[in-house]
Amino acid sequence: MAAILSHSGQSDAKHSMEPQQALKVAWYGFLVLLAIPFLYCLVVAWSLMGETHRSGGLLTDGWFLASVVYMVLVVPGSFFVRSRFFKEYWEGRPVQPAAYLKGMYIVWIALEIGGLLSLTGCLFSRSLVPGLMPAIAAFMMFVFLWPSGSAMVARRGNSDDPERYEEPR
Repeated sequence: MAAILSHSGQSDAKHSMEPQQALKVAWYGFLVLLAIPFLYCLVVAWSLMGETHRSGGLLTDGWFLASVVYMVLVVPGSFFVRSRFFKEYWEGRPVQPAAYLKGMYIVWIALEIGGLLSLTGCLFSRSLVPGLMPAIAAFMMFVFLWPSGSAMVARRGNSDDPERYEEPR
């Protein structure tokens, strides 16, 4: 069996991904991650439909504050981690497809967890407000971070010319 594999032309070398393949994987992941909070929000709204009382207090405030603290600390931290994966971009070179996927998924998953945490707080506290606000913020930030792949092919970083420089997406 080992002789067959060694002569088949396939090697154990690291298979590099093309930018088009990485962009396709990014779009599939983006769409799945986009659908999850949308569907979960429908479930939360459906389960809270017809609620006549609000069980406020410590539970509502606690979930809301935890969601806000998460969004304020973890989401900017994920952008910082993404900047480490996009180091080539800042040096004027294209980002490798694997690094592009890792960097984008880190930010997307951080936003996803923040939104789902906020929606779960709405579900447990049996109240949409104020817990829905961090979820809306996370969802809107997520929507505007769609994968374009420009960081994998564009040589726009490390430029003082503002007409040429673009933030990577």
